[in-house]
Amino acid sequence: MNRNEIRYKLISTLLQADDPLTLNELVVRSKIAEREFFPILKEMVSDHLVVEGELLPERPAPLYCWAARWEEEVKRHATGSRQKLRTIVQKTSTFHEERLEIDSEPILAFNDYVINEYRPPKNKRFLVFLQCSIRRPFSSSPSHASMRRAISVATGYDPSREFERCPVHVVVLASNIGPVPYELEGVYPANLRGGGVKHFDAEYYSRVKPILAERMASYIKAHKGSYDRISSFTESRYGEVMEAAKGIAGSDFRVLPILGGPRIFRMGRSVPHKYWEIYWIQLYLEIVSWLKSAQRAQAEERLREMDVRYR
Repeated sequence: MNRNEIRYKLISTLLQADDPLTLNELVVRSKIAEREFFPILKEMVSDHLVVEGELLPERPAPLYCWAARWEEEVKRHATGSRQKLRTIVQKTSTFHEERLEIDSEPILAFNDYVINEYRPPKNKRFLVFLQCSIRRPFSSSPSHASMRRAISVATGYDPSREFERCPVHVVVLASNIGPVPYELEGVYPANLRGGGVKHFDAEYYSRVKPILAERMASYIKAHKGSYDRISSFTESRYGEVMEAAKGIAGSDFRVLPILGGPRIFRMGRSVPHKYWEIYWIQLYLEIVSWLKSAQRAQAEERLREMDVRYR
């Protein structure tokens, strides 16, 4: 069997499969020896025609799936989650922004869905918690632009614009809600503009901090089996909430950024001044430490191309 025939057979096998396949399953279904098709399969992975990785938590890795089909599956899952959540929230009362508090009915419905019914996308190997922003959707804010840069430079994919391909799942710590997965950021009440925990007065913050910590811990306990690694990029009061959540969940992960840790002093010709522009390098380094050697090398090359200097 020549190279083109092997390639055609692999494509046909992957397209006909209902779910991602292991190497052994590819051998059986394609009727081609692994040593014959493996170099061609890896080329197809490099060309982004095939997705490779720990795609399903209950199946042994690596798994392989035709990329377009996998992206459709991720989109279908995200769309289904949004539609179901909208249906649930529509059954509750609608509040004006100034009346929404941590125990408002729509917020309780949102949180109950995320903890008890929602399932993280199957292609997300890594979980990163980010803090919320005043701007909605969260991903459009300047602070999230810096945090998304850390993820995209590390993985090659933006967690918002290239949601289907990015292996990092972003879940936002929203000040009056708790955990908000990125793909649900446009759903009411997460899409309502509002202030952050930094703007709460001391009395209100002391009341909501343990509630938020418990909600974030509940997300971790409910969904940690879906991820290989977890980290948090949340500072000040957001960091305090995540430290408390980590303890409640009994889960060990880093809450970044760390004062005194790496910081960017130059990127190209610009000198960063804003907090997130300076410290996103810590999130980048954390994610890169999770990657395989070849992926780390690619991430380091992307950082060099941006001419990022840090110490």
